[in-house]
Amino acid sequence: MRLHRAVAGAPFSFAWLLVLLITTRVQRSAGHRGSRRIQRRNSTNLRQLRSEPHRVLTTSLFWLDDQRWWPYVPVFVGVVAPAERRLGWWRWLLVGIGAHVVATYVGQSYLRFLIRKGRAPQRAENARDVGVSYFVLGVAGALSGYTRKPWRSGAQAAAALALAGNAAARPTFTEVGHLTAFLVGLATVALAPDRDEQPYPLIPL
Repeated sequence: MRLHRAVAGAPFSFAWLLVLLITTRVQRSAGHRGSRRIQRRNSTNLRQLRSEPHRVLTTSLFWLDDQRWWPYVPVFVGVVAPAERRLGWWRWLLVGIGAHVVATYVGQSYLRFLIRKGRAPQRAENARDVGVSYFVLGVAGALSGYTRKPWRSGAQAAAALALAGNAAARPTFTEVGHLTAFLVGLATVALAPDRDEQPYPLIPL
């Protein structure tokens, strides 16, 4: 019964997780080369953002960048689903998609800058870039607004600083995108309803 309530309270999160299980199995059955072709076909890289932005911005969300699905289960159970329950499905979708799109373009713009400066090879325009991390970090940023007040600002600052430090230490388009996605989520905290009535996490800190 508790499991049923958990799933019913976040149907889009668990449906998405199920789709990722299916697409991960498809990648496994395709073998290493086939998996790489699938990922490139659905990547939000510079080349495809120029030619098919709407398609790849959508399809990239349904493929993982490796062939392991299980590590995403705790992420969805612990972050994505709680965010959907608290935000409501339409705010959750708005925040997640917004973070995914903005972070993708910021990250790829940074990569284009590196290519023009000769700090990244031209072939990086066709880099593999699929996965759920920008969406997840976006809704995580919004979910941080539900942290109990004594800890809220500190938790948000610590997360932002950790991502900024990671981007500084490993200045790739992906890490820049991760930081951007979380900041987009933070910017939407004001849209989050009932922040004091639905604390996160449920266990007091």
